[in-house]
Amino acid sequence: MPPFFKMIFSKLSAEKILLIILSAIFLFIMHIFLPNIGGVIAKQVEYVIWFASGTVVFIACLKVLKERTLKESPLKIYILFFITAWIGSIVFNQIRNLDYFLISSAWLVGGFVLWFAFHQYELTQKQKLFIFLLIFLSAVIESLIGIIQFFGLYRYIPVTPSPEAGMVGGVFQQKNLFASWVATGLIVSLYLVSTAWLRSFSSFKKILFFAGIFLLSLSLIIAQSRTGLLGVVLAIILIFLVRRKTYKPIKKTVFVWLMLFIAGVSAGFFLLSVKDQLGIEKLAVKKIKWFSDPEQVSYRERILMYETSFDMFKENPFTGQGFSNFGSLYMYYQAKVKKSNPDYYKGTGNQYTHHPHNELSLIVAESGIFGILGVLCLLYGILKFFKKIGYQRAGLYTALLTPFLIHMMLEYPLHLSVAHWFTFVLIGAMATSHFLKKTEFKIQKKLSIAAAGALSFLFILFSVHIVKTFIAYNQLVIWYIEYSEGKNAKIENLIPAKENLYLKNWAKPMYMFYSAENALKDIEQNQNYLYDFLNWSETEKKRIPIPQVFQYDAYVLFSLGKHFGQFEYLNEAVKSSEEGLALYPENQELKNLRKTILVEAFRNIFKNLKQPEKLPSKKEPVQ
Repeated sequence: MPPFFKMIFSKLSAEKILLIILSAIFLFIMHIFLPNIGGVIAKQVEYVIWFASGTVVFIACLKVLKERTLKESPLKIYILFFITAWIGSIVFNQIRNLDYFLISSAWLVGGFVLWFAFHQYELTQKQKLFIFLLIFLSAVIESLIGIIQFFGLYRYIPVTPSPEAGMVGGVFQQKNLFASWVATGLIVSLYLVSTAWLRSFSSFKKILFFAGIFLLSLSLIIAQSRTGLLGVVLAIILIFLVRRKTYKPIKKTVFVWLMLFIAGVSAGFFLLSVKDQLGIEKLAVKKIKWFSDPEQVSYRERILMYETSFDMFKENPFTGQGFSNFGSLYMYYQAKVKKSNPDYYKGTGNQYTHHPHNELSLIVAESGIFGILGVLCLLYGILKFFKKIGYQRAGLYTALLTPFLIHMMLEYPLHLSVAHWFTFVLIGAMATSHFLKKTEFKIQKKLSIAAAGALSFLFILFSVHIVKTFIAYNQLVIWYIEYSEGKNAKIENLIPAKENLYLKNWAKPMYMFYSAENALKDIEQNQNYLYDFLNWSETEKKRIPIPQVFQYDAYVLFSLGKHFGQFEYLNEAVKSSEEGLALYPENQELKNLRKTILVEAFRNIFKNLKQPEKLPSKKEPVQ
């Protein structure tokens, strides 16, 4: 072990370093208010969480080398089989979007590596409780941010803005992400009240703790998230069922928790009634309908996603459509499902999606029976493990993860939020940290130093990539803001993101669209680029079929047809717009564009324009 690392481990244990990293993430990093394009592209703070994740893995590897002991969970083999079955489906299918395949693989495999790394830390029970307290405090901080947004105070302080007062999304900028985080904090608090460690707190600390419970339950209601409410209710029922013996001796404390929870819920409903200018009774009727009405668009959209996913599965039931291919194929299958029942699905599915808002649907659609076998194998391993640790512990860990698990069945939080992904892996690692198998190995000093050096080199490469991605993302944000506000957006700010391994999946289309806009200002000088763009857009329709691809493809063809007076281009432009409308039938931009193209096409026909003998190839400029 190099002297530098010996010095680190002599001053601070690996476990203490881990707690410092976790404290920084939960109490500070994830709550920084920074501008963000939207939920699709990661926020700036999430790059710091990625770096922290890499640091956790790096220190765990050094710890293994130092102690010459590797700790393994009995669940390892089941998780590996699940990952292999899911990703392995791509062997039988073409990779349609290589960029997204790499991102999805990193998300899945990286989660396993981080989970494995957490097991290398020998945490005491008190340290585990401290981690749960950090999660609770993080939820309280997020709750305060949500309450600030509810009252519209983000106008006066630098909090990530909501569209209007009364809307709550916290730093996550999405109400379901906010609500599942708050719900997790509530369930963690219900677990902590049963521990002797919390009962040893001073009176002042206990008052602050219980005040946090009130804030969490209040903010859960004002978030107006069915996902969060469903998650917290099921988790409370489960934790009371499995820990009823533990709660009996502390009935007064549990009663206080329940009263504060009910008080917070009541306060939340009162604030909503004031905001909506409704009486409590009318508000209750409105919320019951909001929760139970199956005709709501959000419900019908999810049913549409599930039905479409099942159609994708039926077409290729054994190996599915291939890992990470869902986003490339979904809109085409959705169009068929909507066509089969247009009245019911009217007004749904207007936006491109790369996830069916349900992890099981995603696995079934992408990997078919292979993926189902992987899930069943994983469930078997978990049930076998739970049997060993006892139903009380098993129920407790399941309850702690229930808000996330419910959220994963109704949305995709682990993809939208790195903080959710990191916390899910962390709680999962603590839940599976029992019966770890310790494997000792012998390694020569020179080989140990070489391994530590190699690990350090890999960590440096990882850190450099994170920093470059962070810089490129911020330049992308600058470009997007300038472009959205109609300013002279500098293309130089977009190029680093276009060439970045992570960002190019979203940045490359932006670059191509922006360049096409500029090229159309002088068609004669930019013919070659425009034909290259048309070739790219044809491929992009199969890679990421977002509506803008069809819009720009049709508009470029229309502009060429109008400029050169060639009807064939206009005909191709109509076809491209109709192809887009087949996937996005209610897209107004495509409708207007198609109408404009048809008017120009009829104008050409009436003028009796001379037809060219041959339509130039998209790769060849017009002579």
